[in-house]
Amino acid sequence: MDSFYNRELSWLAFNRRVLQEAGDCSVPLMQRLRFLGIYSNNNDEFIKVRLAKLIRMARNGKSKKTLLPGGYTAQELVSLIDLDISAGQRKFTELYVRVLEEMAQEGIHVIDETGLNEEQKLFCRKYFLDVVSRRVVPLFLYKTVRLPFLPDNGVYFAVCMESGEGRKRRFAILQVPVNSSCPRFVTLPSKKGRHDVIFLDDIIRLCLDDIFFMFTYERIRAFMFKLVRDASLSLDSGLDKSLLEKMEEGLEQRMRGKPVRFIYHREMPDDLTQLLVSKLKLKDDESEPGRRYHMLRDLMRFPVIRQDLESKRAPTLVHPSITPRSSIFHTINHQDILMAFPYQGFDHVIDFLREAAISPTASSIHITLYRLASDSRVVTALTSAAKNGKKVTAYVELLARFDEERNVNIIDTLQGAGVEVIHASPALKVHCKLILVQCRDQKSGSKSYVYVGTGNFNEDTARIYSDFGLLTSDKAFVGDARAVFTFLSNMHHRFVCKKLLVSPFDMRRQLGKLIANEISNAKKNKQAYIWIKCNSITDAKMAGMLYHAGKNNVAVRLIVRGACIIKPQFPRLSENIRGISIMDKYLEHARLMIFCNGGDETVYISSADLMTRNLDRRVEVAAPVQDKRLKKELKRFFEIQWSDNTKARDLASLDTNSYVPAGNSAQIRAQDALYAYYTNHEHEAGQ
Repeated sequence: MDSFYNRELSWLAFNRRVLQEAGDCSVPLMQRLRFLGIYSNNNDEFIKVRLAKLIRMARNGKSKKTLLPGGYTAQELVSLIDLDISAGQRKFTELYVRVLEEMAQEGIHVIDETGLNEEQKLFCRKYFLDVVSRRVVPLFLYKTVRLPFLPDNGVYFAVCMESGEGRKRRFAILQVPVNSSCPRFVTLPSKKGRHDVIFLDDIIRLCLDDIFFMFTYERIRAFMFKLVRDASLSLDSGLDKSLLEKMEEGLEQRMRGKPVRFIYHREMPDDLTQLLVSKLKLKDDESEPGRRYHMLRDLMRFPVIRQDLESKRAPTLVHPSITPRSSIFHTINHQDILMAFPYQGFDHVIDFLREAAISPTASSIHITLYRLASDSRVVTALTSAAKNGKKVTAYVELLARFDEERNVNIIDTLQGAGVEVIHASPALKVHCKLILVQCRDQKSGSKSYVYVGTGNFNEDTARIYSDFGLLTSDKAFVGDARAVFTFLSNMHHRFVCKKLLVSPFDMRRQLGKLIANEISNAKKNKQAYIWIKCNSITDAKMAGMLYHAGKNNVAVRLIVRGACIIKPQFPRLSENIRGISIMDKYLEHARLMIFCNGGDETVYISSADLMTRNLDRRVEVAAPVQDKRLKKELKRFFEIQWSDNTKARDLASLDTNSYVPAGNSAQIRAQDALYAYYTNHEHEAGQ
């Protein structure tokens, strides 16, 4: 028996948990539809990144016999993944049809061009002429002419025009122009009490004659298809180009990556299908028949029609230690502040940056940027600080997967305002979430400040991602943060931190020492436990250490949202390890580690998961939470999540994703219970 679950198969189990939410009738109906969009998006990204890499390995002769975790060769794993994805797609289709039926019962109808009444047809034709037509450019397909390049992430039609007794055919391709000005879904004029919505695709189907009016044909049809390309990003190793130049070229290469999946409407004529497969230079097992609509990740952006069918998110709470319209600096001078998003507002972080931008004592701001909102108030605060004469240095990670292009554009904005922008070596991603605000006059009592977080500086995702952020003026934290930023400016610089754990330098080693300490205490018959909450556990060495801890009577509890290679509760392997995964309305993104330490608990929040890339190939920061009050809060946070018997799945049941049974206990939904906890927390602090 292999000691570990396979990472890829474990990740696919996570995506099946997303599908479970889409099929859960207790989830608001329109949120179920959006979970289907999330599943579709996850699936495409998995194919682009993980499956594409395995396909490359399977085709590499030297890798064919190499065993991967789980005991599979690359080819065996590709075959298993194909079966899993196909089964998932069948389940997706079943749930999609079911959700549409339930929406129709609520008066929300997704109709196609054949179901339009005359008023709606007129509306669609006008919409096409006013909004769509100028964005549609047909590309004709000829056997002897090279196929124009088709970027992935697009929604495409293969158009077939037929004429004559022999059904002479002419083929063309056109891209459905989905963007913010031309959304995938269009709300139609409807009868009272009814809401009709149509895919943009079907408006184009209705108006095919308006596109191809100059040609003679007896019948015209459009068949949707999509491409999924290999998303690996290779950068030129030459020394004559800046990383930014290499990045821009690398993005172009990614757009032109080799197709790894061609999915088409199963009613597409065979000769048209074969022509496309041939021109895309695909193998037989890389094409797959599908349904009428593709790229259903756009379901995440289905229009909000009825609020009573959407997820109800409670109002964001004000942190009890922060008084509105008062100095956050002043508060941090007296106590550390721990924020729990989205229960408490990310606006506090924006306000912290804004105060740094205008404070007469603040002289400089250093910040790491990985993923940002599309209209980022963080960027606005930083540019304001630079314009106010502060020295602002932003360490922008150019290799934030699928956000690279946005980050390249953000660099232009920052540099235009006078912000110094530094981007690290492509061999070492900067993934930590760190801010250092330094003040001029330390002697007068003003302090410098550090923010360490588990999630991105992204106010959009902070509304739906569960994360932690710590603000402190602790001098050791300030010194450690200064050392990290000095390293980022000069990667030949070496440093030792007093309190922060920093990868790739000492985080792995220090975590190993903390685990070893629990084992030592357990052998002395002292209480010993390790509680870890994170997104993924895929590093075999760390997993092996946790197995070793469990075998030595350390009680290990794991809350892991995504991939986890540890097999909890296996005989003679992990009886003392339990694991759950929570899937609910907020995405569980926070990283938290609690070590018993003989009763004097050691508690860390971290930007890093227990993955090899996080521990060895990225700059990550874990921060100890020192205030006893905050340590107690984080322990309670973990306990509430651990008690979930509504949305928690048992990681010992990877194949079935079985829910943690409630038994005779009252039902507990952790995210609701946490909101109640922080509401009471706020009330108690105000008394």
